[in-house]
Amino acid sequence: MKIKTFQIRRLRFLAPLMLSLACAAAWFFSPALRLAIRGTSSTAVETQLVSAHRYDSDWFDAARIGRIDILGALLDAGYPMDATTSAGYTATILAAYDDQPKALDFLLGRGADPCVGDRNGNTALMGALYKGHTAVAHRLLTTRCPIDQTNNAGETALSFAVLFGRLDFVPLLIQRGADPTHRDRQGDTAFGVARRQGNDEAIHALRQATDANDPDA
Repeated sequence: MKIKTFQIRRLRFLAPLMLSLACAAAWFFSPALRLAIRGTSSTAVETQLVSAHRYDSDWFDAARIGRIDILGALLDAGYPMDATTSAGYTATILAAYDDQPKALDFLLGRGADPCVGDRNGNTALMGALYKGHTAVAHRLLTTRCPIDQTNNAGETALSFAVLFGRLDFVPLLIQRGADPTHRDRQGDTAFGVARRQGNDEAIHALRQATDANDPDA
């Protein structure tokens, strides 16, 4: 009887805690829920010039779920296009990472800079390759960003394509001038990254796509 009473009391204690954690998780992982609770819509955005940070949460959540109406309303009200989160993410990076091609097109059409990297230097293209969002990655290949732009680790988009197995992009990147002999901060070329992984398919893809020799072979 005492054991049952203890179990019931423990459940009474744990149930509110679990509910709170579930609600917190839903809030954190659902930009749509956050926007709904805040009552954010394109018509709710004040038409006068907005302060730099008043609508930060709305802006970045809208990018994550492709709410072009909110993005447009905020831009029309003067919100800074290439504002960043504390992690250095722009709306363009978030739209790419969360596979929102229409939002990405909208942002690029309004003048967003696709070359801005996050605090680790990772660009929107790198994020799309990491996540495997091919339509978004194809769109970002057409932008003006240097094809061998590096992150803080010295990695390029080609490094990401090899590292995460996006081998269809290897010839596309090389056709646009990506250098397979570029070395990252660890001294690895794209060939070296593939070899370190034991990825013979990636090595074959690199050899097929370029006339350059493997410098470490």
